[in-house]
Amino acid sequence: MTELGISKNGKRVLVDLIGSHAATHIKDEPSIEALLTEVIPKQVLTGDYLQYHIDMDREIGVTNCVATDRTDDIVWAKRNGRDGYTVFTKSRQSQPSSLLTVAFEKLDKSSYKLVSTWIGEADSPSFPDTPRATPESKPYWSSHALVWGSQAVQPGTETKICPW
Repeated sequence: MTELGISKNGKRVLVDLIGSHAATHIKDEPSIEALLTEVIPKQVLTGDYLQYHIDMDREIGVTNCVATDRTDDIVWAKRNGRDGYTVFTKSRQSQPSSLLTVAFEKLDKSSYKLVSTWIGEADSPSFPDTPRATPESKPYWSSHALVWGSQAVQPGTETKICPW
């Protein structure tokens, strides 16, 4: 685990830069790591799990989660480091964003682990076939997708048949 910084309330923030969800996003968009070192000292971390977005008040990159409709060319595939399927659109482009999403999980009384991070809103529910799925997961991911090519996928997992 690598230390990313210390939060405003003195909590160490650590990340697994090899095997975590955060690692896959940082690998796909390396600028995220510098953004994290900028925002972590301003965060107050409390509770067992937190997920939210931070408006950086400037364009920081592109969000790969976009709204879709019946005209989209939709596929599902497993992203690297994931067991479940992700929905992708081959019809749309990534959109500029000023938002950085962070997800933290408490490790102990003095530290948190960065579970995931990405550029874009935090409002999307987890994918339907994950442990953090909610009743909103299927409806949301039926009208939204990640942009194809924006994330590395496991070879041979692409399908046109919805796995959920």
